[in-house]
Amino acid sequence: MPVLIAARSADLDLVRSLARLLRSDGGEVRCYLDTDDHELRNLGCKIAVGALDDAYNLEAALTNVHTFLPLLADPFDVRTPEDLGQLRDMGLASAEAAAGAGIAQTILPIPVLPGIHPVAAMFAEVEKAFDAGVHPLCRLQTGYLWGDERPLPALLSAVRHHGVELPKGVCLSVLDVDDWAAVVAAADDREDLEGSWELGGQIEPLVDLLERAAAARAQPKTPPDGWGLALLAEDLIVGSSAAEEFA
Repeated sequence: MPVLIAARSADLDLVRSLARLLRSDGGEVRCYLDTDDHELRNLGCKIAVGALDDAYNLEAALTNVHTFLPLLADPFDVRTPEDLGQLRDMGLASAEAAAGAGIAQTILPIPVLPGIHPVAAMFAEVEKAFDAGVHPLCRLQTGYLWGDERPLPALLSAVRHHGVELPKGVCLSVLDVDDWAAVVAAADDREDLEGSWELGGQIEPLVDLLERAAAARAQPKTPPDGWGLALLAEDLIVGSSAAEEFA
């Protein structure tokens, strides 16, 4: 049954990881992106290129689709008020399109974030829009994503390079990209999923993540942004009910 993934070019690593799994089982994968991608085409995915804040065209792309998977921006990729506005526009357009299309299943990965943060408030607004008009709705509440092309390791490399002090003793739920893709693909195999499940990954000390990121990346020239640092200021502990449910 066809799956449509809507995503920005910055999140193509997530799209590719998920598409490989879905295609390996013979699934039909369609992508609504803001750019073309030859790697996805080589996997056999069908691609439509359009504006991610265009609810009308996105709803048209959802024709004859069984499962809709909107990939919202990584919270560590939201650094400015402009980024925040783009996140809101894409999220609300996706919710409007899904409600209008009346598709069988929507899977919404959404990060768990500290309560007092502008990015957290925006994700909450988008989630509320989906909950108001899109059912059945499977919400996957995730920890911070970790992978070679994810913004969190890049931020930590910048922290180390520029000598920025981080809080001592903070622990974070960190989720590997491939593990994220495996659970999303498993959820797609189910029908009529309604509810919320946590997908936190592994709980790791921030100091250990700092070492991992610095060892794998070149020295960044740009200092770390304030919003990203604020997300690292306190513990983030997310459970694993999704991994258990969709194992």
